[in-house]
Amino acid sequence: MARLAAACLVVLHATACSAALAHAPRVALSLSARPRTARAALSAAASGPTRRALIVGAPFVPAIISAWPRAARGADAPMATGPARSILITGANSGIGFEAARKLVSEGHSVTLACRTQARADAAAAIVNAEAAASGSASAGSARGLECDLASLASVRRCAAAVLASKLPIDVLVLNAAVAPGTQQTAPRRTSDGFEETIGVNHLGHFLLTALLLPAIAPQPARPPPRIVVTASEVHNPEEPGGQVGSKATLGDLAGLRAALAGGGKFEMVDGGAFDADKAYKDSKLCNMLFMAELDRRLQRTGRGVSVNAFSPGLITRTGLFRNQRPLFVAAFDFVANNIARFAETPEYGGGCIDFMATSAELESQHGVFYSDYPPGKHTLVRRVPSAEARDEAKAAELWRLSERLVGLA
Repeated sequence: MARLAAACLVVLHATACSAALAHAPRVALSLSARPRTARAALSAAASGPTRRALIVGAPFVPAIISAWPRAARGADAPMATGPARSILITGANSGIGFEAARKLVSEGHSVTLACRTQARADAAAAIVNAEAAASGSASAGSARGLECDLASLASVRRCAAAVLASKLPIDVLVLNAAVAPGTQQTAPRRTSDGFEETIGVNHLGHFLLTALLLPAIAPQPARPPPRIVVTASEVHNPEEPGGQVGSKATLGDLAGLRAALAGGGKFEMVDGGAFDADKAYKDSKLCNMLFMAELDRRLQRTGRGVSVNAFSPGLITRTGLFRNQRPLFVAAFDFVANNIARFAETPEYGGGCIDFMATSAELESQHGVFYSDYPPGKHTLVRRVPSAEARDEAKAAELWRLSERLVGLA
């Protein structure tokens, strides 16, 4: 109850901040056309005076977003016509990944739903295809399911092998799946390869999958430039209100990964410290940001014509990310965030964010950028600067080197 009371106090603070933001000047920005259905252009609110917005916060809540705005863009509004793409999304059987698949297929794209089990993947794909068929649209795309358990490097390798064997190009790879430990968790859960689960799934599994799929992610004649999209979070940044609550994200000198390589692959935390459930999730999102930036730099050096960007969809309480938290807290926090303070976003909005990052023409010339939900609950994405540690190129390169060795690529 003490934690719930603390969370509610933070929610009340956030409500006050949101109310103040409501009086900030708003500027409409038109958004260029986006794929597959002829609909209205989007508009979004740019910021007024320099203000920070505290959106949510408690040490055990793994999705806390705030932003200094640069250019706001709507992300859940209808799309406009454009080229069809072949898109693979991890974690697409529920939450924002599933909502993105629904949107993208309705707009004419071919979407592979890469999920933890084949049964879950097939079930989600069947729903998406049934909805597309029921719409009666002749331009609707299609969905297929594919098993990809990011907690198993063997499963990741099988998934990549199946994609490559299909000979189909990947226009967009969306690294969206994630897990978050419960705050009551005092010891790390392990992947099948012995990694701490949060880093193992959120970072290392995606790291290996991307490396193996790169041959299929390459420019093709008459196809749009390929992209890689990373679902990240503002909690990677300890200088933002969300990142300031509870444990702070930092990878230190990567001592935990170094020790793992020297002692059989097991580690508790990337920085070598004792297990901290709150910090583990935040650290995994920092790994995502460093990986995104390093991958984009490497691809630009090769001239492959592939862009890599990241985004944060804001606080979305109604996804599987909260499944390891205490149900009573989740229910209370969900009610306040969605019905009283109204700074939480919806899975549908999060799916729209993926759609925007995957298909918007505005992203075609952008490399290594980060978009975040801002203002809270207002359905806009804002381009902003990542944390100082997320911009550390030397650390990103070293994380890459260690990750290669841990997943068996080096």
